[in-house]
Amino acid sequence: MKKTIFLSLVAIVALLSSCAVNLGGVTANYNRMNNYYVNNYLPSGTHKLVIHNQQDFEDVFGNASVMGRNGQPTRIDFSRQFVVAVILPETNRQTTIETALVRRLGDRLYFSYIIEEGHATSYTMRPYTAIVVDRMEPSDVVFQRVTRQDLENAGIQYTGPSPARPPL
Repeated sequence: MKKTIFLSLVAIVALLSSCAVNLGGVTANYNRMNNYYVNNYLPSGTHKLVIHNQQDFEDVFGNASVMGRNGQPTRIDFSRQFVVAVILPETNRQTTIETALVRRLGDRLYFSYIIEEGHATSYTMRPYTAIVVDRMEPSDVVFQRVTRQDLENAGIQYTGPSPARPPL
């Protein structure tokens, strides 16, 4: 009887711990990908992508150059780098996805991100975030949606943008 109870408790603890967000490891080197848009023909839904070549990248993203300083799209050399992206379904709410942490732990890269929704708008958008990672980093990517509270509980101070707020 005691053995059965003990094994049940061990199973419950293992199950609960597997659901926890992993915020450990060593910070990985990455650059935020700028001045691209998500192609209209990408199927609806949430996409968590790891892109290793130019053709797959062009199937998802298009160039969105703008005038001025830093207006060119981020350069990506797929012989040395790969892209990690989270793309959400189209929405009429002001929505941001921010990269919270990119950590290397063992042979995995943990990509932690925060999604924040704001006020309704008169237009629709396809929110996304994407980073460019050196191929030296592990390529087995684990996506983790986290909250500011998760980071605070782990003792990590997040200094990203403040939550989206409705207009005054």
